[in-house]
Amino acid sequence: MGKFSIRDIENITGIKAHTIRIWEQRYNLVVSRRTDTNIRYYDDRDLCRFLTISNLTENGYRISEVAKMSPEEMVQKISELSIDHNNPCIHVNALTEAMIQFDQTLFNKTLNNRIKASGIIQVMNDTVFPFLRKVGFMWQADLISPAHEHFVTNLIKTRLISAISSLEEPDPEKAKRFLLFLPLHEHHEMGLWYAHYLIKLSGNRVLFLGQSVPYEDLMATSEKYDPHWCLTTLTSLYSESNVNQVIDELLKHLPKWPLAVSGPLVSMNEIQSHDRLTILKSIDDLIQFLSLDKPPLEKTEHQDSLQLEEN
Repeated sequence: MGKFSIRDIENITGIKAHTIRIWEQRYNLVVSRRTDTNIRYYDDRDLCRFLTISNLTENGYRISEVAKMSPEEMVQKISELSIDHNNPCIHVNALTEAMIQFDQTLFNKTLNNRIKASGIIQVMNDTVFPFLRKVGFMWQADLISPAHEHFVTNLIKTRLISAISSLEEPDPEKAKRFLLFLPLHEHHEMGLWYAHYLIKLSGNRVLFLGQSVPYEDLMATSEKYDPHWCLTTLTSLYSESNVNQVIDELLKHLPKWPLAVSGPLVSMNEIQSHDRLTILKSIDDLIQFLSLDKPPLEKTEHQDSLQLEEN
């Protein structure tokens, strides 16, 4: 069970530390514990309760009303609010709570309901990626373990793979060939799996190599596959990496093929231009890139019926 400071709770939920102290004194909503050295802390259950309270107060409920609710009533109110699919914050907090508790049923139910209502593209853009940014912050702040991150990313990846498998195979005579990979020392695949889904949805073929592909293997595969486009996402690499040096190395080992790069490191850095390089700073850039000579990407009829097992 984790231990969270009042500042941790503020950073995760958005509730100011000063407000938390007032709520403790006035409403006895969540009472902090003390270490042997008298340092205030909260546990996993407290964090989940704060996430619930945050959802309720951000959606019009007064704290005096929330204080009178039983835990069952809070859950019921959150369930009613979750019907509003134009409010992704509720669902991000629900996914966060499910992660903290390793609650696969809650996680899958939340994700499935959102996808059923809005489709994968909207849910990835307004719920999943904001949630993953929150996970990244919590991991960097040592508020969660690698096990939490692996738990949720594997569930999301499973959902994307299922959606990819459900799409019709593209016509090899008409489709462009995309080679998807992560360079050496890059292991964060989520953006690459989402790109796989979008590329196949747009009617194109994908050869997916996955994480940390050696440069020599990348070049040999490109010679054999001869892609129209190579695409990678850059999320973390390693601390000594320079993103432009990595891109230069990729271009050197892909001497005949155009390269598209995306991901957090691309959006956060000034990327040097190159005649074979396309820079995708956002998901919208990727969607537009794939739609240049295609009809706009639309939600497929069958994708919403694909569900993760809720167990």
